[in-house]
Order: sequence, then C-alpha cells, then structure tokens
Amino acid sequence: MLPSERIQPDTSRSVPSDRTVPYVIALLLLPALVLCWRDDPLYSPLWQSDPWFYLGYFKNLVNFKRDVLPGFYYGSRLSWILPGYLVHSLFPPLIANAVLHLTVHSVAVLSLFSILRWTVGLRGAYLTAMIFSFHPWLWCATGWDYVNGAAIAYYLLAMALLTHAALQPLRKRSLILAGMALAGAVYTHLFLLAFLPLLLFYYIGLTGAWDRKHFTRSISDLGIWLGAGFVALTFPLGAINYLCVDGNPWFWSPSFKTARAVTSNFIWGEDIWWDGKLVPFLWFVVAGSAAAILVLLSRMRRSQEYSKAGLLFSLQLLLATALMAYLQMRGISLLGHYFYAFYLLPFVFLVFGSSFWPAVEKMQARTYVLTCSVATLLFGALWYKPATHPLDKLAPEWGQLLSAGAILALALALRQRKTGTFLAIAGLAILTSAVYTGTYRFVDLHGTRAEYVRIMQARQRIEKHREGAPIAFWYNKRDPAFFEYFALNATYLAEFSRISESFPEGCNAPLDPRTLIVVTSKKEGAAELARSALNDCWRRFGIHAAIDSADMVPAGAGPYTMAMLRVEAGANYQSPPGKLFKTVPLDEMQLGDSKASFQRTPEGLKVNTPAGFGAFAGRVPLGLDPTDPSSFELHVRIRVFNGKVGLGILDSASHTFLMDLPVWPLQQITELVLPLPSPPVIGDFVICNRAVSRVPSSALVEKIEIRKKL
Repeated sequence: MLPSERIQPDTSRSVPSDRTVPYVIALLLLPALVLCWRDDPLYSPLWQSDPWFYLGYFKNLVNFKRDVLPGFYYGSRLSWILPGYLVHSLFPPLIANAVLHLTVHSVAVLSLFSILRWTVGLRGAYLTAMIFSFHPWLWCATGWDYVNGAAIAYYLLAMALLTHAALQPLRKRSLILAGMALAGAVYTHLFLLAFLPLLLFYYIGLTGAWDRKHFTRSISDLGIWLGAGFVALTFPLGAINYLCVDGNPWFWSPSFKTARAVTSNFIWGEDIWWDGKLVPFLWFVVAGSAAAILVLLSRMRRSQEYSKAGLLFSLQLLLATALMAYLQMRGISLLGHYFYAFYLLPFVFLVFGSSFWPAVEKMQARTYVLTCSVATLLFGALWYKPATHPLDKLAPEWGQLLSAGAILALALALRQRKTGTFLAIAGLAILTSAVYTGTYRFVDLHGTRAEYVRIMQARQRIEKHREGAPIAFWYNKRDPAFFEYFALNATYLAEFSRISESFPEGCNAPLDPRTLIVVTSKKEGAAELARSALNDCWRRFGIHAAIDSADMVPAGAGPYTMAMLRVEAGANYQSPPGKLFKTVPLDEMQLGDSKASFQRTPEGLKVNTPAGFGAFAGRVPLGLDPTDPSSFELHVRIRVFNGKVGLGILDSASHTFLMDLPVWPLQQITELVLPLPSPPVIGDFVICNRAVSRVPSSALVEKIEIRKKL
C-alpha cells in the first residue's frame, strides 16, 4: 500500500450518523430473537469451573482477594471483575446476569459493526454484525462469566476506536479511548497481549503509513496517545485495588507470574481433533482463513477486487491463526480449547464482512430490507432446538460441511452480484447449523435459568451463615446433581475450598475452626452422616462438628440436601484415652529461636512465636526409650490465641517432620492427639508458626502427655 493509498472513509456509502441509528437499534434488539427461543445462552455451564470462579469474585470481591486466596491470578483481572461486581451489587442475580452479558454481547457486536461501517459500508456492516450477533459460538463467549467474552468486546472496541482514529483528522481522543479499551482487554485476559502487534499493524495499514515520515508519525501517535489511554485505565484500577480491595497497586502482577509458569509448563493439553473430525468450533476459522487466502492471492495479482481493509483483516486473521497453530504444535494447545479459539472469531467475521457483501451496497432499499429480514429469521431459527436441525435429515455432518464450503466459494466468485449475497447467507447458515448443536463432547455448552437460580439461592443461604469465614464443600461426584454441587463449590473457588468429592469419605485433615462446612447430597440423613464422619476424622485434632442447618433443595434430578455445619472445640472420643505413660515437663521446653519467647502462667506455658511461616518457637525432647516396642500417642492440651500454630514431631536427626498438625485459635483449651511413630525414629516435639502472613502467633500449652495406645 502506497502512502497515497491511505484508506479514506467511503463517502459514496457513508451516511449521516442519524441514519445509522435504526441499524444500531436493530442490532441491540437481535438478542431478543435468540432469547425468545431459549434463555440458556445467558447462563454458564455447570461443568466449567472458571466462569463460576468469576461469579464468586463478583459477589465477594474484597473477601476473596484479601482473605480467601490473596494474590490469586483470577482476582487480578479487574477490568472484568469490577464491572461484574458493580452490576451484581446494583441488581438482583437474574437481572444482573442478563445486564452484564447482554452489555458485553452488544459492545462486541456494535464494535464490529462500527469497524465495518467505516471501512466497508453501512449495509455490509449491518449484515455481518447481524450474523455475528446470532453466532452461537459467540454466545458461548459472551453468555458466561468467563473472561473471553469481555476480552473480545474490549478488543473489538479498541479496534473500532483505532479505525475511527485512523480515518479521521482529529484522532487523539479516539486513540486515548482505544488505549483504555486495549488495557481493558489485556487486563481481562493477558493472552490478548499477543494480538497487540496485529492492532498496531492494522492502524498503520489504515493510515497508509508505509514511508518513513508517515510511519514515524503513526508510531509516535500510538506511543503517546494509545499509551496515555492505557495508563488512564491502569492508574484507577491500581488505585481501586490498593485503596479498596487488597492493598496491592500492582494488581496485574499475579497474571504475569501465572503466565510465565503456564507457558513454561502447559499441562492442559487438548487436541483439535475429536472422534476423527476437526472440533466444530474451528470450522468457521477454516472458512474465514480460506476466504482470507483468496483475498491475499487476489492482491498478489494486483487485482482491486477486494478492498485494502479486507486485505488488513485477512492478514490479521491469518497471522493470529498461525500464532495459535504454532503454539498448538509446541504443546500450548490453545486452538484445542474452544474458549481460546473464540479469540479468532472477530477476525473471521471481519474477513466475511469485507469479502461477501459488496453487492448489498447497490441493492434497492426494498431488496436489502427483505434480504436482511430473511437472514434474521433464518439465523434466529437456528436457535430453535439446535440439536435437531432439519438439515440433519437431508445430509450427514460431512455433507453439510462440504455443501457449505462449496456454496461459500461460489458466493465469493459471485460477490459483486445479488446472487452472491444470497449464497453467502445460505452457506453461513448451513455451516452454523452443522457446527453447533448446543453440546460439546457430551456436555451442555450453557446452563439453565433454573440451575442458576438454585445456585444463587444456595449462595444467599450460605452467605447468611458464613459472615466472611472460610468455607469447605463436601459432596460426591457420583450423585446425579454433581454438576450443580460442583458449580456452587466453584463460586467459592472449587478445589481451594473443598473437603473432597467422595462424601462421606475423604476427610483427612482438620479445618480452621471458623470454617463453614457445606454438604450437598442426595443421601438420606446427609447432615447427621456428615457430622458423624467429621467427628470420627477429627477425634485426634481436638475439634468436632455441629449441625447448623439442613435444607432440601428441589432440583431437576430430584431434591437433595444442603447441610451446613460448624467446627467447635473439643473432641468427641469414641474410645477412652490410653494409659498415661509420661508427662513431659513444660519447664524442659527450649526456645527454638531468639525472637521467640515463653511466659509461665498459672494455666501453663504461653508460647510466642516469631513472625514468618515455619518459624520455630520451642522444642522439647520426648525422652522415649528407643528399645520400647510399645505404641504411644502424644496428647497436647493447647489453646491458640492468635495466628496459627503448628505442632510437629521431628525425626531423631532433627532433619524432617514425621508429623505436623496445624492448630487455629479457639475459644477454649482443646486436646490434640498425635500418634507417635516407632520410638527409635522419634525426635523432639516442636511448636512453630504456621501463619501464612508475616505475623507472630501465640498459644497457651497447658499439658503435654505421652500415653500408651489401648
């Protein structure tokens, strides 16, 4: 492209802004045609944990970032979490969910419409944006709480603003806003930083800056004004996070740390082939890439058949696809994950918009309106029972794909005629029908309103009892309602707040006494079963479970119980303690660190640990005879006042812990039991700090006894 070939707004097809209003209104109303058939596209699938993670942040932002999992990379995506938090703070759950997802969807669609309106033409822009709005795989991105829908919307908005800046003489404001939108995309999902060069290349291509003078000016504009916009969003996000959330102004740092770790060891491998076929969500990428290659071949022959904007869109799609294909071959299998492959959809539809519809700009108004009306009804009808389309009776899946490809190829050949427009609409409709059934690998791609309501109602009951305390879920993955249990658990970060998925089995460790335990199960008497199992598990930890509440939850697969239990001090012994063998004198306790301290009181020995996880406070030899074959238990009566204390048994060489038991603050003294290994390998008994944050802990030790097992 020569400098003289700078892309200008097509004045032959441009229209006053008031004439675009009907198109914008029509695009905003299109989701109603989807939702009149089914409102499932607005709800996250139960089996995917990540979107429910973000819903948890929407509902408990400060608690999650400060207390539950501080520094976790999910919580660093503030350009998505803060809008979700705001919307869910203002509206009831169902309304908030609809407002959030319809806003994301509309921003993405209107941004794509604006890009094409300024570069291709108003009519072609609307037709493309309409089909884009109906695209079921786009709804999979914009209709759940995962980050990719918001990231697509931010990226398209940045691209639309860059388009406006490149084609208008006064462009500083648009560049600043584009920088803010780009920051929103990057902070929503750091992966989109890989597409930043494509945006810069696109802007330079639109301005026609291929000589040194224009290139230098474009780079200068981007560096100053786009950078200013990036900072303009970064600064308030950092200030909000520092002042109101978790005190870290560098809110993005967990995302960068995680990205480095993931790229060096990507463990979520996913192939692009399934059951001997290409995964369905990539067929639109194949169709778009084929069209893009034809555009490039046409330009190589110096043909003016395709616009310069179409050339830029084609290069963007091919470069983005090549990058993701390269990563796929290197083991970072992004193309195999549909939520990553969705990032190619905007480029695909930009190629479609610049390739298929030149004839619509010359149509009579009546013909164009009729064409759009038929296309709207056609693509809207595809949402009615997508798993059972009429085409399935006429041809197998491969036959539909071949037919769609042939029709689209013919549409490109006839693109300057109305026939080409009609063929393109038919080909894209057939392709959509062939690649989307509402399920993927035997699971639903969307949840339902009833499931969402039950989960949000369950959360409301939990929050009334929890009051910001830690939480732990317990359920069985073999239950019919497992996915619903899992989604509820995922709103509290899934495996980070779970006892096990094999209720009533799987308890093997104590919990922070502040913890609220949530049990979901179809088993009869689930609450009492959980209490009994926990008490048996916690006998030696000096705590026991008490039932707080138990409610029946109606569900599609039959009602289930949701019980809540709390942790209380004191063990419920199933058998009496063994015979006293020896009392360990507290006076023999030795300081484990110069920063630790002891204080003798009438109740026992108060131990103050140094700050820092693992810091030793005190140790005492147990003095057992290595030749004694008896089995022993160590009984420690203790109360932790603040922080978190660890009780451990070292090996005889004092190198490693044979046993390490955490103890949290309790309202009263409790007795913990540590089964001792064979006497010859037993070293000292140790008290240390187990508080994760750099704070000291303190505890009162009343008595240490060694008892023989009965």
